Amino acid sequence: MDRRKFIRQAGASVMEVAISDSPMLARTKEYEYNSNTKLKNDVTTMKHKCKITVMKRECYHDLQEKHLADPKSGPCPYFREGQVIMVDSDNFFRMLNGSFCAEAWDCISRYVYAALQGGSIMRGWTNDEKVMITCCNDCTRPVIFKLERIDEEE
Repeated sequence: MDRRKFIRQAGASVMEVAISDSPMLARTKEYEYNSNTKLKNDVTTMKHKCKITVMKRECYHDLQEKHLADPKSGPCPYFREGQVIMVDSDNFFRMLNGSFCAEAWDCISRYVYAALQGGSIMRGWTNDEKVMITCCNDCTRPVIFKLERIDEEE
C-alpha cells in the first residue's frame, strides 16, 4: 500500500470513530490522566485544593542593619507562624487582593496552580509528591511555607 492511500484510510478510520457514539471513546475523553482519580459513570469526581501553612518566619537582623534602607524592618508583617490559607480554583486569581504578599505569591503560585490541577508538586524530591516546602525570596526576612495538595471527592 502506498503512503498516500494509507494516510487517507487512516484518516477516514479516525473520523469514523470520532463521530460515532462509541462508549469506549466517551470513556477515553472524560478520563483524566491521574490514575488515582475515582470515576463515577465515567466522569472524574475529584476536586483539588492547596493548603498553605506558614511554618516559619525568619528574620536576619544583621543583614537588615547592613543592607536595608530601614534597618529595623523586622520579620515579615504579612504572615504569622501556624497560619493556614486554603486556595481553590475560585480564589486562586484573587490572592493578591491584600490577603497575600506579592513577592511570596510570585514565588509559590506556580506550585499552588499545579496542586489545583491535581498535579505532583515535588515528585521525587519530597517524601510525598503532594507536599512541598518552599519559601519567599525576601533574603532578610524569609517566610517558609508548606504546600499540600488536598484531594476531595465532589
